Formats: sequence, structure tokens, C-alpha cells
Amino acid sequence: MMARSYEFAIIRFAPDDGRDERLNVGAVVFQDDGLDIRVSRRLEKIRALSAALDVDLLREFIVGLSDIDQRMRDSGSFDIGCRKQIMSSLGPIKLSQVGQFWVEQQSDYEDRISSILKSYVDPEPALPRAKRKSSKLLTQIKSEFRKERVLAQRHEDIESHRIVSGFELDEGLVADLVLRNGAMHVVETVDASNDEVSLRRAIGDIAVSALVLERARMRFGDKKTKARLVYNASANIERIARPSLDAAEHQGAELINWSSATQRSHFVHELANLATPVAKKNKRGQVRFSPGREHGFNF
Repeated sequence: MMARSYEFAIIRFAPDDGRDERLNVGAVVFQDDGLDIRVSRRLEKIRALSAALDVDLLREFIVGLSDIDQRMRDSGSFDIGCRKQIMSSLGPIKLSQVGQFWVEQQSDYEDRISSILKSYVDPEPALPRAKRKSSKLLTQIKSEFRKERVLAQRHEDIESHRIVSGFELDEGLVADLVLRNGAMHVVETVDASNDEVSLRRAIGDIAVSALVLERARMRFGDKKTKARLVYNASANIERIARPSLDAAEHQGAELINWSSATQRSHFVHELANLATPVAKKNKRGQVRFSPGREHGFNF
């Protein structure tokens, strides 16, 4: 098949010329035997202009352009410019300037139409929301920091110098815990203590955690980032996943085995001593802080 060209226009909804508001609601391809009309799958977006607009009536009106075009061609009007001008003068519908696209073979036609709709008509897809991790291990760690009164409250950020949970580093990348105190202390967790957790998932979680920690180093600077990977794994999974854990350690992450009482205690107290505790009131209602806690802020 030889390459063939098609002429098209974007269908615009413009209910009020005085307000000069318009939305792209579809596309029309001019063909020898009629129109190929494609209506936006998200036509309800017209309600952004008015809550009183009827989406179904507008859809019927747009599809009905084919009948109007058919009557024009029956009367001998085949010129695309004339056909476009007449349809642009009907009700709240306007047509854009005519564009052109080429296809090498007919099977490419639908791909080109989809590309036009994606570029000019359909709304941009929402960005993926960064998901906060939820695991038994992370809950236990946060509980320990809450007891120490160094876990940030919901309205607080890293400027509070308390440990913030669910800190978004980048689109789709969320660090489990972050503390700012001179350096940026970034903590990732991997919970593989449940026997139902597969080895593949455990290794995948370690890889994602390593990626988060690497992104933190890129954002805050390698020298100003203290990365920690806290894991809790069954003996079998830890043995097999050891190469992945070693790789994360080689990249600069300090490994903390949560099942080790010594490592667990050292980790909790080290970060707690670096954070600013939440003020505690005594029996007289006076605010005081825990004695003996030093804070080496370095800004």
C-alpha cells in the first residue's frame, strides 16, 4: 500500500464566545465518504466550565456532525474548508485549523488517531502517587522512636529535627524515615521475617531500598547523607539474600539487623540522641526536655 494522507481537525467545545473558554473534546478526520469522529473518553471534563452542562447531549451533538456533513456532501459541497466552516458555526462546537498526517499502511491509522487524541484531547494522566511503606517492622521502629518522643508529628517536617516518616525524595520514591541534624539520616526498612514472604520479594525490597538510599545521596550529597538499611528476615531468607544486603552495604548503607538486640538498641538510641525530643510537661504544666541529651546541629 502506498502512503496516504488524511486531514483532521480538533473538535473544541466553546459554549460562550464572550468568556472565550474552550476545551478540546474530540477529533474529526475528513474522509472521502464522510467523517471519522472520535469523542474524548473523558467528556465529563466540560463540567469544569459549567456544572449545568449535559455530557450526553454534547456527545450526541458531536456524533451528529456526521449527518450534517453528509447533507453537505449530498448537496455537492466536498471542499474540506467549507465543510469545516459550516460545522464550526453550529452551536457550541468549533473546529481547529486543519492538520494532516500520513500513514504508510492502513494498520497505522488507529495508532495515529490515538496519538492525536493523546496529544491534543485526552487529559494528561495523573502522576503516580508515592506510596508509603507499611510493614510490621516499620511500625515497630516508629513505635520505638515514639517512645523516645523523637518521631515527628503529622504537621512537622524535617525542619523540626525529629524523625519524619514517609519522606518523598522523588516521584514514586519515598524514604521510610528521615532525620535532619547536620547530616541527613535516611533509613530504609526491609521486613522479610514472615515465612510467607518470598525470596524474590525480599530481594526486590532490598533493591528498591538501595535505590531510595542512592537517590537520597544524590539529592542531599554523598558526604551529608547517612544511609541505614534496617532489615528483619528469617534465617533462611537472610542467608540467601546476603549478597543483596552486602551489595547495599557496599554502596554505603549501614546494615542493622533488627533481630539483634545489640544492633537494635544501638540504632534506636543513636538516632534518638541526634533528634530533638517533643517537649514534655511536668506536673506543674511546665515544659521541659529529657536531661543528658545532646544535639550537635551543624548548619
